[in-house]
This record gives sequence, structure tokens and C-alpha cells, in this order.
Amino acid sequence: MMKRIFSFLIVASLVLVSCKHDIPLDLNGTVSQNCDPDTVYFGNTILPLLLSNCAMSGCHDGGDLDLRNYVSLMNSGIVKPGRPSTSKLIRVITGGGEELMPPSPYSALTTVQINSLRTWIDQGAKFNTCVECDTLNYAFAADIWPILSTNCSGCHNNSNPGGNIYIRNYADVQAMVNDGSLMGSLLGDGYQIMPKNTNGLQSCKITQIQKWINDGAQNN
Repeated sequence: MMKRIFSFLIVASLVLVSCKHDIPLDLNGTVSQNCDPDTVYFGNTILPLLLSNCAMSGCHDGGDLDLRNYVSLMNSGIVKPGRPSTSKLIRVITGGGEELMPPSPYSALTTVQINSLRTWIDQGAKFNTCVECDTLNYAFAADIWPILSTNCSGCHNNSNPGGNIYIRNYADVQAMVNDGSLMGSLLGDGYQIMPKNTNGLQSCKITQIQKWINDGAQNN
């Protein structure tokens, strides 16, 4: 009888382990030299989104739910690879009441951000990054604002103006260009390097922003 119970416990344990991540996770990660427009990448989109909107100081920047890196995110169990509809992460960012994240007074995630998280999970919640970057493209609407919106706006919006700094639109960015704080923060030159809790933006993205500034920081 004891042998039968012991065998059952072993099988049950194996089932639980295999069900935690139905799709095998590559914890070493993959880096692609080309960016597939139909793929949502963890390093390019998901991690900046989480750092900016969820891992603010005093929130999920440590402890039981640390959203500052891929391993701790996946070990938390709030992401079910391939199954966005049953992932707690999706439930809390689309729900309401006390469960809604980010909590009040922080701004809710946008539809675009939520769809990015859904798609990433649906594609297997992979530990992926792409490094393709064309520094010849640096128009504000098409290139610069998406970088700043993804990496900065979560910590610098109406509900959560970190350091009393707002990055909500072109006018806010233009003011930071004029006083030198934008590039100073991105380079860590006289300012704390931004985005917070990172080693800074990819050098290519910084180059795009610098070229945009050198070209007159136009609202183009």
C-alpha cells in the first residue's frame, strides 16, 4: 500500500512540474539579428513595458513577485506560455476593482500594450530579443516616440510622474531636449541613467534619439 502511495506521489509531482510550463522554456534566451514584425520580443517590448509599468520602486521590484527579469517572471507562475486567457498577468491588467494592475493612481496599460503581452504569451512567452536597428530612421512619430513610450512613459505619466518628470507627448520630450535632461538621462551624464533598473537603452536606440535631436528634434 505504501509503495502504491509513493508511486502516486511521484507521478503527481511530475504532472505538476510538466504543467507549470506547457511549452518548454529556453532560459538561455535567443538573440536574433533581424526583427520579425509579427513577433513580440521579450527584450525589446515586454521587459521595458514591465519595468516601466509594474516594477517601479516599492512595487514588483523584488520580493515574492519580481518582474525585473525573465526568470523571476516565469517562476512566479503568472504567465502560462501559449495560454494568455489563463495567465494571471493578463487577468490582472484587464480586470477591475482591487485586482486591477497597475493599481490606482497609476495609469492602466493601453490596448496596444495589453495586446503585446497577449501576443507574446500566445507565441510561447519566449526569452527572445532582436537587435536589428536602422539608425537612418529617426522620425519622432514612427521611431522616437515608440522608444520613449515603451521605455519611459510608464514611470513618467499623469498618474506617476517619477521625479516630477512627464513624458506624455512631443511637448514634454521637446522640453527635455531643450534643457539637456533627455540625453543626460539616457547616457547617465549628470543624471541617473534611465530607464531605471536597467543598464540603459540599446546603443542603437540612443543613436536614433541623438540623430533626431541633432536634426532639430522635429515633431515629424
